[in-house]
Amino acid sequence: MAKDQEVAVATTQKTEEKKNRLKEAFTKDYKYEGLVLLILAIIAIILGALIITGVLEIPGESDSSNGVFLIGGKPNSTIFAWILIVLGIFSLILSIWPYYKPSIFEVKRVTWPTKKTMLSDCINVFIYSIGLALFFYVADLALNGIFSLISGN
Repeated sequence: MAKDQEVAVATTQKTEEKKNRLKEAFTKDYKYEGLVLLILAIIAIILGALIITGVLEIPGESDSSNGVFLIGGKPNSTIFAWILIVLGIFSLILSIWPYYKPSIFEVKRVTWPTKKTMLSDCINVFIYSIGLALFFYVADLALNGIFSLISGN
């Protein structure tokens, strides 16, 4: 009985070690991982766009003896191009995400203004913008008048 328990404990420990190693492999940050993913994402998006626009063609099996199986030909290459674009966009988001992740925690800590303060600030900005527009309108009229007097028109 004790031997069975020891075997069960050893088996549980081995599976825990495997799970920990797997978790560590997926969560470990490599130095240039984001940069490589960003470059690959951009390449995938560009290739997909080139295939969709017809600049880059993938020959199908019926086109020649060197056709590409499954992704070649007109409808298959379009589907493949859209898959490339979607995967590229997904990879782009994944590569940029670590830079924006700390911002989310900061936004949660922000003290947002009340409705009254927000309305007051919006009215102030609107009044200031109208005043500034009027100032530039009057300045334009004055400068046009001065230049028309100088030029004699």
